[in-house]
Amino acid sequence: MKVTSKVDVVQEWICCEEISPGYDISQPLQEKEVVLQDPAISFLRSYQACACGLLLIDTEMAFTRPVQDRYEVTGESIMLGFYLDGDASADVTGFGPRKAFSPNTQYICYTPHFQALYRMPPHRRHHYFLVILSLEFYFRLMHQQSFLHKEFAARVLQGQHTYLNSEPMEITAEMKWVIHDIRNCQRNPALKRLYIEAKVAELLVLQLEQWHDQLQPRHSLLRGDDQERIAEAKAILEKNFVNPPNIQELARLVYLNEHKLKQGFKACCNHTVHGYVVWLRMQKAKQLLRQSQQRIGDIAYEVGYKNAAHFTAAFKKHFGFLPSEIKS
Repeated sequence: MKVTSKVDVVQEWICCEEISPGYDISQPLQEKEVVLQDPAISFLRSYQACACGLLLIDTEMAFTRPVQDRYEVTGESIMLGFYLDGDASADVTGFGPRKAFSPNTQYICYTPHFQALYRMPPHRRHHYFLVILSLEFYFRLMHQQSFLHKEFAARVLQGQHTYLNSEPMEITAEMKWVIHDIRNCQRNPALKRLYIEAKVAELLVLQLEQWHDQLQPRHSLLRGDDQERIAEAKAILEKNFVNPPNIQELARLVYLNEHKLKQGFKACCNHTVHGYVVWLRMQKAKQLLRQSQQRIGDIAYEVGYKNAAHFTAAFKKHFGFLPSEIKS
């Protein structure tokens, strides 16, 4: 299995790695960082770690003009892809018409031979995190006959280009946290390989869990006009997330008991009531951090945190990095 990636503005490769398709626990993890420079490149940094059957690529880049990245994987592979930031589009061989990549999306795909041409607009940070696995490695994590991926595994064994889900799914806060752990691991190479393999398995669990959650029927606990009352509760939180009502107050406002509110809200919105408030606060904070010149303490207060340290801790837990990293 060979993986290559090259942008059209420089001669050097972002990635050019040949990985054994087998699985050998005795092979140490090999790491490197690639930094490319050119007038067309604002910055380009790529961390890569590989072992038998496994390649991690963590690449952040921005450009001063439109750039194309020609990316290829020769040989069968399973890819766990996380498009953290950017707005690239791509022509992907075997997967139909040109795809647009929205930020904060993830996927699992299989391809017998992957070729793609990514188009990246200028003046925008692009950040992707890829886990590329050989089939032997993947099926060590997930048995071929497991009900968790039975149809996907059948298409893999038939050699068909395929995605686990027909559409990209959201990168959850939990996934971002695992990616953050991988990116910041400081263990020695032998322990780091074991740690990364465990974290890759954790990412796969989170992706499969999210996919299965989407397949489950919603609203089974709700009767009559309960769905309208849950929608009303959601609207109240969206309007008042800076100073939201507590569970008891919210239940009284929408004429539901607390148990039905909690269970119904989770079923309809895929968040707990508190989790949805945090999500709303984090989305507003992200907007303010990118678009305003306000200090972090002022932003914390504006989204409902009286203490900047509490806001920073909540932001890091949700996104996997500090708000100061956006400000800088």
